[in-house]
This record gives sequence, structure tokens and C-alpha cells, in this order.
Amino acid sequence: MQKRKIFFSFVLSALLSILLYIVLHEAGHCIVAILCGATITEFSILSAHMNYSGGIFTALSALFLSANGILFPLFLSYIYAFLYRATAKNKFYRMMSFFCTLIPTFSLLPWVALPIAYKFGFVFAENDDSMNFLYNFGSSHDPLWVTAAALILIAISVVLTIKKGILRNYIEVMKEIKSRNSGFSR
Repeated sequence: MQKRKIFFSFVLSALLSILLYIVLHEAGHCIVAILCGATITEFSILSAHMNYSGGIFTALSALFLSANGILFPLFLSYIYAFLYRATAKNKFYRMMSFFCTLIPTFSLLPWVALPIAYKFGFVFAENDDSMNFLYNFGSSHDPLWVTAAALILIAISVVLTIKKGILRNYIEVMKEIKSRNSGFSR
């Protein structure tokens, strides 16, 4: 019974973290659109997109419209990591905390790889946030600056996850699950 409870907590924490990330990602875009005077016409969690109409966008605000989808949940994950209670023993809390810091960090990977490809003339999906950013930024700046910035943000995430004990606590939960599973197989 305990094995099922832990497995359920693992799956639930992963799914809730993904759902939360999608909401925060799209909300990040919405914040910039609203600040530019646009009206949000659609906000979908299932298809992970938002639409807007109107608004006055400058070159800078267009960059933020593309980037804030990743930056908003990422910076919230930094705040969450700072507030993380490493002494808490609740397994769900430990797993959820790990996923809430892991997902925004891994979402930065296209911001590392695509600028490198873009620099060498490869163009990918036009509806991707990082590519939209590069179309606006890369025409006047070296796209490798985007890769460098993404790597710095990933490094901050990794350091926070380690220093605040999020990774250690997650590993402890996984070791406990493994030891319980090996106990069941005997």
C-alpha cells in the first residue's frame, strides 16, 4: 500500500508541476501583452498557448513577449527555491519541489541549442518562443548571447537546487522508494 502511495505522489507531483508550468508560462506571455495594451482573447492550458489582440509593441516588448514565457516561471522557481524548507519530511513536497525547479530549468534547453543552430543558418518552427526571440534579437545581435544567458540561468537553477537541498531531498525519496521496492521483491 505504501509503495502505491509513493508512486501516486510521484506521478501527481510531476503532473501538477507540468500543469503549473504551462499556466505560468502562458501567464508570462499574457503579462507582457497586457502591459502593452493588448486584450487576451484566448488562454489554453490544454494546447499551451495564448492569443491576444491589439496592443502597442516596441522591439523590446516584442522580445519580452517571447522570453517572458520562460522567464516568469523560471524566476518564480528561483523564489520557490529560496523559500524551500529542506527540513520538511513530506515526500510529496520534496518531489513537487524538485519538479517545480526542474521543469523551468529544462525548458531553457531550446534557448541554449536553437541560437547555435540559428547562427549557422538553421531555422526552426516559427511559433517557438525562442525562435521568435531570435528573429527579433538575432538580426542585430550575436545569437550566442542568448545561449550564454540561458546557460547562466541554468547554472543559477542548478546551484539553487543543490544549495537549498532540493536535489538531496529528492534523491533521498528516490532511494527510499528503491529500498522499499527491493524489499518487496524478496
